[in-house]
Amino acid sequence: MNAGARPLGITLLAVLHVLHAIFLFIGGVALIALGAFIGRGLFGLPRFLNGVVSLIGVVVVVIGLLYLGLAWGLWTGKGWAWVLSLVLAALGVIVSLLSLVRGHFGPIVVLILDAIILYYLFRPNVRAFFGEQKIPSQTMPATGTTVQPTTATRFCPNCGAPTQANEKFCLHCGKPVS
Repeated sequence: MNAGARPLGITLLAVLHVLHAIFLFIGGVALIALGAFIGRGLFGLPRFLNGVVSLIGVVVVVIGLLYLGLAWGLWTGKGWAWVLSLVLAALGVIVSLLSLVRGHFGPIVVLILDAIILYYLFRPNVRAFFGEQKIPSQTMPATGTTVQPTTATRFCPNCGAPTQANEKFCLHCGKPVS
């Protein structure tokens, strides 16, 4: 399903989603425990709040498990994980822009990070890893012969274009491919 090795940025994104899932899971469990304490009459809060707080905790735990699934999908190169990551990053950009319009400048970091993620997810090597883009055959300029991609196809670290394992320079941008 995936073409080549997992890109470093996808590895980092998957690890960040695992960390996010861990924090959500811990927070959800803490809310469930808080709901139990409220139900026992601790903190002097009305007892009906225990169900509300516990329900919110369960929802947070489920969202954490979904993020864990997304991390697995990114790690293994599943196409649905690429699409879901696009949707989440796009929603993050929209929410951040709406917050900026309302005069809140706190989410500017989130806006920048989500914009970088959107850009990165459309890189040719990332799309090829998720099977969202076929690796095109290349025509060698000097000879005019067409080179079909093989399992040894790599990607230029500079421009993301596919290169063959024996090439020292990218045919697209001319940078070293080491």
